[in-house]
Amino acid sequence: MESLFTINDFMPSERKCVEVIRKLRWPDGITCPRCNSKHAVKFSPHRKVMHRYLCRNCRRAFTDITGTVFENSKIPLNEWFYIARELQRNISINQITKDLGRKYDNVHNAARKIMDSVFMQRLIELNGEDMEVDEMYQSAGSKGTKQTGREPRKRGLKLRGRGTYAKDKPPIVAAVQRGGGAVIEVFRNLCKKNIDAFLYHVTGRFVHTDDYRIYDHLDNMPGFRHVSVNHSKRRYAECYKHSNTVEGLFCDLRIWVRRYKGVCKDNLYRFVSLFQFNYNHRCLRPLETFTELLSTVIGR
Repeated sequence: MESLFTINDFMPSERKCVEVIRKLRWPDGITCPRCNSKHAVKFSPHRKVMHRYLCRNCRRAFTDITGTVFENSKIPLNEWFYIARELQRNISINQITKDLGRKYDNVHNAARKIMDSVFMQRLIELNGEDMEVDEMYQSAGSKGTKQTGREPRKRGLKLRGRGTYAKDKPPIVAAVQRGGGAVIEVFRNLCKKNIDAFLYHVTGRFVHTDDYRIYDHLDNMPGFRHVSVNHSKRRYAECYKHSNTVEGLFCDLRIWVRRYKGVCKDNLYRFVSLFQFNYNHRCLRPLETFTELLSTVIGR
């Protein structure tokens, strides 16, 4: 049976998208994206629904989307909004391609720019009474790339012991504030030096970890008290001493990544940063979270 609807029936109009971009990008008035001057005037329309402005300071013209990921794109703004919303809802790029009826490369490039914008603003300051730090190892090979010099792997990327980036099981470290936000990072090499750099943005009274030896040196770091739970002796919680919050985050992260049926390890950081964004805005309603995502993509 022929469908009576198209995807455009469920997306905002181009004019509505421009209005949203204008409100999110310039809440305090039009600002030149090149010199940050507020001395800009509107002087002509652009693409019927946008405005063209002239900066009186640098004497250069710009539009509502100049300097954003939407600039010079052949994809309409309402489709950009649709791609961002579906990515936030953990929908695969392949499915979004089918919904929009576009080429996979076009949708993939747009999705990559959206996730890169989120990745660039992933680092936040964590400051709380109790912080938890832990690591996981995600199976992620070379999906989507040509591999001719690699020996065939066993099914399921089964690897005993701790994984490495070279063995297609890169480590992921997360720092979580109990009842607050989280910072998640994909590492090529998990060592004490990288752990110290990762914890640079973390301050708190207690930092809870498991008994992995890579965290032993945290006892000598100033600024917080290191609390360890010995998982090797089947001890997982001792009163307030535990890392259950970060382990619950990793459980959700595995489900998030599993939706894509395999992620290339070179692109894993993009999907992890998008998951982190959703986790840090989990208390908001879906439309409010989507608005925050658009603000991040626009670069407000």
